[in-house]
Amino acid sequence: MKRWVMKQYQADYGKIASRYHISETMAEVLVKRGLYDWEAMDRYLYPCRSQMYPPEKLKDLEKAAGILSDKLGQGKKLLVIGDYDVDGIVSTYILVRGLQALGGDVDWRIPHRARDGYGIREYMVEEAFEGGVDTIITCDNGISAGEPVKLGKRLGMTVIITDHHEVPRRDGEEIAVPADAVVNPKQEACTYPFSQLCGAGVAYKLVEYLLRKEKGCGDLLEQLLVFAGIATICDVVPLQDENRIIAHFALEQIRNTGNVGLDSLLRELDYRRPLTARDIGFGIGPCLNAAGRLESASQGLQLFLEKDPDKAAVQAAELLALNRERKELTRQAVCEAAALAGAADRVLVIYLEDCHESIAGIVAGRIRELYYRPTLIVTRSGDLLKGSGRSIPGYHMQQELSRCRELLVEFGGHPMAAGFSLLPERLDALRTTLNENCQLTPEQLTESVVIDKELPLEEADPKLAEQLQYLSPVGEGNPAAVFARRGIRILSVRICGKENQIGRFRLQEGEGIYPAVDFDLDRHVRKALVRRYGEDGWEKMARGESEPLLADILYVPELNEKYGDLQLRILDCR
Repeated sequence: MKRWVMKQYQADYGKIASRYHISETMAEVLVKRGLYDWEAMDRYLYPCRSQMYPPEKLKDLEKAAGILSDKLGQGKKLLVIGDYDVDGIVSTYILVRGLQALGGDVDWRIPHRARDGYGIREYMVEEAFEGGVDTIITCDNGISAGEPVKLGKRLGMTVIITDHHEVPRRDGEEIAVPADAVVNPKQEACTYPFSQLCGAGVAYKLVEYLLRKEKGCGDLLEQLLVFAGIATICDVVPLQDENRIIAHFALEQIRNTGNVGLDSLLRELDYRRPLTARDIGFGIGPCLNAAGRLESASQGLQLFLEKDPDKAAVQAAELLALNRERKELTRQAVCEAAALAGAADRVLVIYLEDCHESIAGIVAGRIRELYYRPTLIVTRSGDLLKGSGRSIPGYHMQQELSRCRELLVEFGGHPMAAGFSLLPERLDALRTTLNENCQLTPEQLTESVVIDKELPLEEADPKLAEQLQYLSPVGEGNPAAVFARRGIRILSVRICGKENQIGRFRLQEGEGIYPAVDFDLDRHVRKALVRRYGEDGWEKMARGESEPLLADILYVPELNEKYGDLQLRILDCR
């Protein structure tokens, strides 16, 4: 059962409400987003492009732009090397389109997830050299590519790194990659005001600097900023500060880019209303990622570069078909993994021999959500096993794998996600060692949900639902509002959805009756009512034969997308 936590803040909510013509509840929500002064609130409530930081504040950006300007003037052949996820695809698109607009002879390469793995490799450098490439520009990778960069320099090539990942260290010191220019806001010597840009955000900054003085490039820069916003949302970087401005602009302008491929994808997804960050993160993003998981991520980039509407329509449909296939593979693997999860383990290491290795990370994330445990999904890949892990707060997955480095062939990652490979005979030892080393407490193994306030249902009105849209785009680092109410009477339920996963309820508090919806019925209301009243109690409720049942709920008021009327979306129940 999740732990519900409500933080207390001292602020003059009436004064804030008066200044912005909002309710005191909305004022409290803003304060609990870390907005403690008028300047911060103004910037949050009224995000605009003029608040973005000058690109030249990024270390080495002017140097990189100068090199590229010289190469463009000399007609040198350029190669952009990206990555196979949404951020890598979009970063590549931004650089390629920007350099093309300047007349550049530019080609691109996106590594194949299975054949190449992550990032630039030495054989890619050799192939580029043999193909007459003078300058390599990386995006969303390269900060740890010391050996490939050294090879490029020995061959007389120019190498520019644009990345956003953590800089590797040895004995606490940064390991510098020996490129001609390194643009990454996470470098210690970089004084850029915001370090959490995604790879596409960094790529956009470079292209912005190159194009902003070029006549007729304003529309292209606006289009590319929308793409940077798509990547910002999909890469799950914090939606704060400049990232929130970029994402906000993308949601406002996504239908106005004039990009044939993106327009085709939106039509295939059949979005007929203003898009939300969730639409991008759970709609557009998975379609692009599915290509990289099951076929080649190049398909996503080719879609965005396509100029022929008919060809783009076919390509967009292919991406949706791949995503449907990916969903079914994921569903099957999650069911199998859930059946194998060891309830006693604090760290779940689950071997799925037939699982497509490209979806292992998704499966790990789903199992982590189900059991709230650090989860590693391991699959077979040739003579080795490959794994992908997803973690929970308090468990630094990359560091924990580092403590098991003698059991691994290769590993890397971040606090919340990591990848690795090992010999099959070492799998049991890895599972045992990770669990023996694990220091997570029972409290850390209980998921916490932070609540904005306890709010009577009668105060969750349409006006508040409209004001809560000021929080958009919500996501990592900028959570949606969450309200609690205890002792609610559940009068009835109507179960719907293709998989009976949705419950529509009538709730009662006092004399008021309120419509509510639970889009994850089995994990929320059904689970809570079965725990409190037993399976028979729930079945009676589902059949309409039950007296009202009491429950505590977490919820958010919102306007129904189809009809525009108010509904309470249930986020958790106990």
